[in-house]
Parts: sequence; C-alpha cells; structure tokens
Amino acid sequence: MTADPPSSGKERGAYTTCGNWGRLLRVDLTTGEISDWEIAGELYRDFLGGSGLAAYLFFELGGYRADPLSPDNPLFIVNGPLSGTSLPGCSRLEICARSPLTGIWGESSMGGHASPALKGTGYDGVVFTGTSAQPVYLYLSEGGAELRDASHLWGMDTFETEDALREELGDRRVQVMSIGPAGENLVRYAGVVNDRGSLAARSGMGAVMGSKKLKAVAVRGKMKYRVADADAYKAVRSQAIANIKRSLFAEGLNLFGTTGGVDLSSAICDTPVKNWREAQWKEGMESLSGVRIADTILTARRSCYACPIACKRVVEIKEGEYAMPEGPGPEYEGVGSLGFIPRISDMHAVVRANALCNAYGMDAISTGGTIAWAIEAFQDGLIDGSVTGGMDLDWGRPEQLIALIAKIARREGFGDELAEGCRSLAEKYGGREYAIHIKGMECPMHDPRALWSMGLGYATSIRGACHNRDTNLGLEMGMDDLEEIGFPRTRPLRREGKAAMTIHSQAIASICDSAVICIFAWKGTGSTLAILRDMLNAVTGYHLSLDEMLEIGNRIWYLKRAIGNLCGTGRADDEVPRRIVEPHLEGVSSDLLGALNPVLRANNRLMAMIKSEKLLDYVKLFNAKVVLRNTFRTVNLAGKLIPSGRRARERRGKESGFPGSGYVDIAFMLDEYYRLRRIDEKGYPEASVLEEMGLREVSTALHGAG
Repeated sequence: MTADPPSSGKERGAYTTCGNWGRLLRVDLTTGEISDWEIAGELYRDFLGGSGLAAYLFFELGGYRADPLSPDNPLFIVNGPLSGTSLPGCSRLEICARSPLTGIWGESSMGGHASPALKGTGYDGVVFTGTSAQPVYLYLSEGGAELRDASHLWGMDTFETEDALREELGDRRVQVMSIGPAGENLVRYAGVVNDRGSLAARSGMGAVMGSKKLKAVAVRGKMKYRVADADAYKAVRSQAIANIKRSLFAEGLNLFGTTGGVDLSSAICDTPVKNWREAQWKEGMESLSGVRIADTILTARRSCYACPIACKRVVEIKEGEYAMPEGPGPEYEGVGSLGFIPRISDMHAVVRANALCNAYGMDAISTGGTIAWAIEAFQDGLIDGSVTGGMDLDWGRPEQLIALIAKIARREGFGDELAEGCRSLAEKYGGREYAIHIKGMECPMHDPRALWSMGLGYATSIRGACHNRDTNLGLEMGMDDLEEIGFPRTRPLRREGKAAMTIHSQAIASICDSAVICIFAWKGTGSTLAILRDMLNAVTGYHLSLDEMLEIGNRIWYLKRAIGNLCGTGRADDEVPRRIVEPHLEGVSSDLLGALNPVLRANNRLMAMIKSEKLLDYVKLFNAKVVLRNTFRTVNLAGKLIPSGRRARERRGKESGFPGSGYVDIAFMLDEYYRLRRIDEKGYPEASVLEEMGLREVSTALHGAG
C-alpha cells in the first residue's frame, strides 16, 4: 500500500513539461497497488490538464461504460499547468468521474489550498480505480504515497475529519480533501470538502468517493516546479494583480463575497424565488444580502492560495436558535438555494444550513432544489405525511430546512428519498413541471428569464445545469465581452447571437477548467482570453495564439459532450424546464438588465482610465461606500434614468411568436446552436467535427468505424 517518492523533474527529463510534472499517481483501491502513470507530453498540449486531461484519460479507461457507483468508475483529482502557481486565482483543482446524480460526465472544481499542496508532491493528480474492502485514506507527499486505514474516521463530518487527520499526521498544514456522512451514505449530490469552506460540490463526486470507501485524500508537497519563461511569468502576474486592483467586480467580492451579488441579481429578477415561481423577493434580498452578512456576522475574510481578492467569508452566530462557532460563510448559490428557493428569510438559519451542508459534504444547490420540489409536491398533494415521516412541508420554515438537511445526509426516513435528487422524486411521485433540473442536475441560482443565454448554457452544459461551464453570466450582465476575438456584444433579452456567444464562452470556460483558474478571479483580471493565453504561455512555453486557445477549448468541450452521449444522452436531454423560460407564476419580472449593462460598462471604463493612484483610491472608496452597498437601489435608479425596455421586449416577443413578456425563445437558440456546433439530429457531435478536433477514437466509439 505504499509507493516510492517521485523523482525530481531534472531526473525525469523527458517526462517533465513546464507547468506539469508529466505523471499521475494511480491507485487501485481493490488491490492496494500504487503506481506512476506517465502522461505523454502531447496530451498536455492538446488538453492542458485539469478536467480536459481527466476527460481524455476517463475516455481511454472506458469510464463511460461503468456504473457511477461501481468500482470501474475512475475518479480523478487533477491539477492543471496554472494550478498551484502564484498567479491570481490559480489555486484550484478538478475532481472528475461519471456522475451518480446525472449518469453522465461529472466534474467539480475546488479552491482553497489543496491544489498547491498536490502540485508540490511531484504529481499532476491522482486517479483512483476499484473499491476498498474497508474505509481508507490516501496520504501523499513528496516522500511517497500510502493508503492508510480510515475506519476510525468513518462517520465523522468533514470538519472533524480534517482536524483528526492533521493531528494524526502531525502537520497542521497538510491539506485534507474529505467526504462526510453524505458521501459515505451515497447521497447522489454529495461533495468533497477542503478547508471547511472550499467544496467540489456539484456532480456527486463525494458519493463516488464513498462508493470506493475512500474517506479522504491528504496531501502535503513542497517540491518546486519550473515555468518556461520567468520574466513573462512575472510580467503577466504583475498585470493581473494591477487589473484586480482596478476591478469593481473584484472589489465587490472582497467586501461582500459572492453574496454581494444578491442585491444586483434581485434587482434584475435573476435570483429565483419559491422554486422559481416568484419574480422578485425584496424582503429576502434585504435579509440575505452580502452587505447584511458583512454588517452583522462577518468576522474575517479569507483567500484561496495566492489570490489577492479574498472573497471567502468567515462568520459567527453568537446566540440564538441557530448559533454556530466561527466558520465558513455562504456563497451566493448557497443563499439562493437554501434561502430564496424555499423562501426562508432568516439569515441565521440560512447561514447555519449552509455550514451543515459543508460539514456533511453536500451540494447546497441540489439540496435546496430537491427540498423545494418536496415542499411544492406536498402543497399540491402529490406526497403527504406518510411519505415525509409526518412532516408538514411548507415555505418559509427554517427549522424544517435544518432537519431535512440532516436527514438527507444520513439517509434517514424521507431523507433517503431526497438524497436521490428531484428528478428521481418527480419520476416516482409526479410534479415534473417543478422538478427544476437539466439531465438530473438541479439548476443553479440564475434565472434564464433575466439572462436569456443562461437557459441555453444550462441546456448544453457538459455536466447538466451549470452556470460556470460557460462565461455567459458576465457577458449577459455587461461585465465581460468577446471583442478581442471579433464577436459583437449581444443585446439583453434577445435571442439573436446567443448561440454563437455561448459556443465561444463554453470554449473559454473549458480552458479555465483545464488550465486551471478560478473564473471569478479571472474576471477580476479583466476576463480576457489574452491574459489567460499569456499566463499559459509563460508557464508552459506553448506559444499559443488566441485561435489555438479556442481550438483547445472546443476540443475539450466536444470530448465531454461525446462522453455524455456515450453515457446515453441526446437532444431530448437538452430540454429546459418550462417553468424557467415562461412568465413567473407569481409577481412581475423587471426590465432593468438593459439599465444595468451601461452602468457596469461605464464603471469598468472609468476604473481602467484612472492613472492617479490617489484618485483611484477615492473612486474605490465611493464604490465601496455607495455603489456596492446599494446595488439594488443603484440599478433601480438607473432604470428610471435609462428608458425602459418593456415595450421593446413585448414587441420582440410578438415577433418571435411569444406574445407578451417573460418568454425565453429557447427553441430558436437551441436550433441555431446545434447548427453552429454541428450537432446531429441525435444530439451527437458530427463525426467530421470530432475528427477535425483530433478526436478520431472518440468519433469511432460514438459513431462506429463506418
């Protein structure tokens, strides 16, 4: 159960590429055998690393033929060439396998400090196959790798596991990626947790670990990697940090975390309410905003490794029913799924619920979405007390939310059914119209009725409904653009151009997930493909052009799409729930996105133009004290000053065959997308495009030798 330490990069010579070590650690949990897996240099050039490299190796291992919870499903924990460097946002790694929630390709990104610790071991990642007979954990350092008994850890939550392993290993700096009761009990949306508040939450990777009896991976490496061009590296790092200092987006993340987006998203009706029924909920916005969290329970801000933004929240609730010790605060998605979706405005309860999801090792988005389905199903009479164990489910019940989270993690009573996700429940009891998922993955907290391209991105995401497998969110809000690659800005609430925009943004996101870099930090650096190119070229020496970058991104996307097809998906699985593309059942949505775009663009231009550091400090202070603290009011004021788009929106609706407002023309966008992507009538990438991307083996597996 042990392996020798990796040789140095100098000794390995041909196997080493700048930014990568050229090898993975391969662990067979059935036999206990541990070995090195040398990776050909051209695979790094074609797929970079991270989830791109993992997807290719997953295909080579035939993972698409394996049941997600079987020994044959390979589990990857992988860095990219940028991972673990001191470049801003490059503190992430990817965890990948076939998803037990969706049944297709699954991947999840993790921040914190695990990535540099893994990089320092001399490996680009670890791949686990097989299943252990008893609970184990892997300890990996530059001194070697060893599987150790974890029976004494089984049953612990992720916080307890992290503390126990650091004490056991005698090293407070060892990084622990672990599962809690949710992963042990195979909750299909269980996640993997590091640093208490850094989760690889989506796709159910924690359940895959649980099925393999793999409780944790502890890493602590100190080996130094080399970059191809040290001077270019210093230059692009300096430029990235300088850009972050001038970024309103980064400033907002530092002050209020991702929950700072609650005010803005609420203003444009982007945050779904009451299982996507309501257009807007001002009371919830005021109670759950990042500003209120910062003013009441915030105790500190934390940063992932080498990131100057420090967007993570540390909070403490000192007294009351939901009192909790100092620990990780929620992200925007946690506040949305555990607060807005079940319509709970008690901030302390929502923060406590989020912390419980972290401790149990469970995806907050899927947790909230599944509970919301159950509430609505109970209210509609599809289920009753005989199913729920005597619980009368209703909106706005914080104590009920807390109780259900514990039941799900332990698969107790009704929690055993909730642990399967909303798709499974709707197939059993009905209520498919309010099971808000795509390909089995519950939708994240951004409403396509506010941001049309989000619906298209959800439908065609390679892992099910996801807002981070493209960059549409920033593009739609006016924070980003694609002008550097010659693509014009699309207009809000318009169907034209959304398909091409989504294709480009999926390619860029695929690069981010393979490089690997945090999309939020990348936005802070200016969110250009050029700065991402300069980072990669400085580290790897690949001398990539923008066109070559997009080709790599598209190659990775097509590979993952084809894996999904090999797992059994097709065009019918790209269906978007009608509820999220038709008018809200309750309330009226706003038309303020058109007002938000010019405000954000003007602020970005102003910050970029200012040369004086003193003047920049004044502008940042104004943004901190006024603009960012009052985004809901700011956007509404801008809406009064800038002509409303309601009449134009209604006219566009009539022109597209959807009378009135509130309809998203998802069918038009999908048809154009399939044409531009060269997706055939089955929903498969055409053989010719796969071969053009250098994926001949994938094409043969999908379409046959003919």
